[in-house]
Amino acid sequence: MPTLKYKDELTHESDNIIISYVGKEPFRIRRHVENILKTTLEIDSPKFYLHYINYDLTDGRFKAEWQAHKPWDRWTSLSFIVRCWGQQYLGDPEKNGWFKMKFIGSLDTSYDYTHSIQKSLWWSYNYIFYNKVRSAIFEEGRDFYYRALIEFKKLYGIYQKEPTLAPKL
Repeated sequence: MPTLKYKDELTHESDNIIISYVGKEPFRIRRHVENILKTTLEIDSPKFYLHYINYDLTDGRFKAEWQAHKPWDRWTSLSFIVRCWGQQYLGDPEKNGWFKMKFIGSLDTSYDYTHSIQKSLWWSYNYIFYNKVRSAIFEEGRDFYYRALIEFKKLYGIYQKEPTLAPKL
């Protein structure tokens, strides 16, 4: 069955956020991704899965990808992908190393149709009515995205400076 699809990135493509970390136990991220995404996105286990995880026993390099899916309504859902890669030095007793994490979020909407008239009706419905709903879902999705990002940063003690407040006039 043909499908009319809309996909919006929660951050602009050039603004994809990558967290870089150098320090103790970078590979511990594998134990926390599931809990952070499930609690932040308020989803249960079937909507979260580990796509792949690789660990090299010769030099301590690793890479992994997790995906989470938050259904919203009949047509729309939020998708999140966490990709990590790095190295935890095997000879180091303190387990020092490094890693980078890329966090991607998107808003996906799809309508199934059987013929061109139905396709044009779905397009019109989306343009006239559903765009306001999608905008609200988009803003909530961005909120979920940044809350999860803050939790990932807290895990490794990566804090941003608080923005300075403008002086009152």
